[in-house]
Amino acid sequence: MQEEQPTYFEDLDVGITCPHEDAFAPDGETVFYRYIPKGDVSSECFLPTVPREDRPLPRGFDDCIAKSVSIFNDLEGMLNALFRLPHNKGKKKKVCVLQLTPKDGVLKQTFDNPNHHSWWRSQQFDHTIVQTQEIVIE
Repeated sequence: MQEEQPTYFEDLDVGITCPHEDAFAPDGETVFYRYIPKGDVSSECFLPTVPREDRPLPRGFDDCIAKSVSIFNDLEGMLNALFRLPHNKGKKKKVCVLQLTPKDGVLKQTFDNPNHHSWWRSQQFDHTIVQTQEIVIE
């Protein structure tokens, strides 16, 4: 019996296979992290990250990855990727702590950072149960 495909939050009709064929379902045990810049956790905290025009696109970025949410499977890896500049030292940041299950969508490790994953979020993902953690950048 074939497993039912999730209904994705974003429209993934981008002209290429999306999610990528090597995307995998989360195991429900691995913890992932996502930085939220301000406010309370809402559905908008889990929208695709828009690339910045003043920076080159990461190697491997495509129209499918543009429809995914950036998350990390290691807190230190995320902090190093996002807040490594000295002006961030001592600042408080809020991160979401996620334990994703197969109903939440699929993932793929992407880009040069081994801790970075692209997550194609399903409509079944429930943002109201997400835990947050406040950290101070060292």
